[in-house]
Amino acid sequence: MTSISTCPMPLATFIEPMLGIPAWGVKQGYGSFLTFEFGPPKLEVIERLSPEKGLRRSAYVHGQWHLWINCCHWRALQHDLLLAWSEDDDQVIGRVTAALNAQKLVGVRVTPDDGRSTFTFDLGGTLETWPYGDDPTNEQWNILTDTESFAYRADGLYSYGPSSQSPDLERWLPLR
Repeated sequence: MTSISTCPMPLATFIEPMLGIPAWGVKQGYGSFLTFEFGPPKLEVIERLSPEKGLRRSAYVHGQWHLWINCCHWRALQHDLLLAWSEDDDQVIGRVTAALNAQKLVGVRVTPDDGRSTFTFDLGGTLETWPYGDDPTNEQWNILTDTESFAYRADGLYSYGPSSQSPDLERWLPLR
């Protein structure tokens, strides 16, 4: 069952095409950051020219949608049983990435008044996020495509625009 009924309109419109698609490449990034890929894979090759090292090339595989959980607390559950939370060690967090990998995203719920959000998956997985720290402008998560970016902050505001847009030009609006 896919659900966008609990999403505010800008978010519902953005995530609707992702619903029912399995997550893949779920992994832990820096610290407790988590990344998820959705949709067909695409190879991204980035070249950098450095005076010290010469030409360098990196290759990454991303999905049509890339979800990045960062700068927030989170906890993951499977059938309402806690798997791990953002302060656990890497081995415990590895259980989260394994459990959520290949589960289909079926819903996203946000509560802008307290900056919380919940990602729900078809096989009983749930990922809940909430703010940490005192900076309400921390971005808790972003969903990126080749052309668009949707970001959600601790203060419940969102930014939507071109994925190539400079962070200085982002407009933050209430998600209601």
